[in-house]
Amino acid sequence: MITLRAMTRLSRRVSLVTENWFFTADVYRGIISYGIRFFGETMSVDLALVNNEEFSEVFPVGIPYVDFVVKF
Repeated sequence: MITLRAMTRLSRRVSLVTENWFFTADVYRGIISYGIRFFGETMSVDLALVNNEEFSEVFPVGIPYVDFVVKF
């Protein structure tokens, strides 16, 4: 498995993010995610879309994905 990630800040509390996973088993498979991350004092929230070759036939833009991370 190969993982590629990137993030770029748009402002102090907002970033663009992408996380991509590539599997190199018998058949090449990849999962691509892209979205926006909002930062708070003790929490961050990702609003993203997840896509791969199979999903893109039904959902061309991607499947919505929401992630919450709380620092405690």
